[in-house]
Amino acid sequence: MNLSTDLFLDFHAHQQVPAEGEIVIQSKFLHENFIANEDDKIFFTAGLHPWHADKLHVTQIRNKLHGLVQSNSIIAIGETGLDKIKGTDLETQLKAFKIHIDIANQYKLPLIIHSVKAHNEILKLKIDSKSQVPWVIHHFNGSKQAALNFIDHGFYLSICHHINNPHSKLSKYFSELPIERIFLETDDFDIDIQELYKIASQKFKIKIDLLKTQLIQNLKNLLDE
Repeated sequence: MNLSTDLFLDFHAHQQVPAEGEIVIQSKFLHENFIANEDDKIFFTAGLHPWHADKLHVTQIRNKLHGLVQSNSIIAIGETGLDKIKGTDLETQLKAFKIHIDIANQYKLPLIIHSVKAHNEILKLKIDSKSQVPWVIHHFNGSKQAALNFIDHGFYLSICHHINNPHSKLSKYFSELPIERIFLETDDFDIDIQELYKIASQKFKIKIDLLKTQLIQNLKNLLDE
C-alpha cells in the first residue's frame, strides 16, 4: 500500500466519508451486501459483527469472506469478536469468530476485533490459536493492564473518543502506551478524526505531523506483518 504519510487515518469507521487530507477504513457488515469501489481514500474490512453472529451460517461466513478476499475487496478481516453485553449467545459468537480467525490466518490478513467484557477470552483465543497475523482491538477502552497484556501479545489497539473523557481510565494512561501499536478511529460516532489527532498529539507531546506519519507507518506495518 503506497500511502502518503501526510494523511489523517481513521482506522475504523462505518459510514464516514473522508475529508480532504484524510483516509478512512470502513468496516462493513458481512450479512449486508456491499460493493467495494476502487478509491484511494476509502478502504474496506468486512466481518460478521458479534451482534449479528446468528444471521449467517458458518458456511456462508466462510464463502463470503473467501469471495471478498479473492476479489481484493478488503484489506483485513472483521470486525468480529465477542460481546457479553449485547448480541446473540456467546457460543454462536465464538463459532463465527473462529471462522474469521481461520480465514485471516489462511490469507495472512489482519483481524479487526470487537471485544466487550471479553478481553481475557480474546487473549486466550489468540494464544491458543497460535495465530501469526496481527489482531487489532478496535474501540479499546479497557484498563492499563489489559492494554499492556494485549500489546505484549502482539496486538494493536485502535482508540476512539475516550482519550478525551476525564472519567475514562484510558485518558489517564493513554500517553504511556507504545505509539507504534496505536491507531485512532471514529467508529460510528459523530467525531472529527482531525480533532482526535489533535488531542492525541497533545497527550503524546508530539506534533500532529509526526503523529500522522507514525499512524500511517503503523498501518503499513500492520498490513506487512
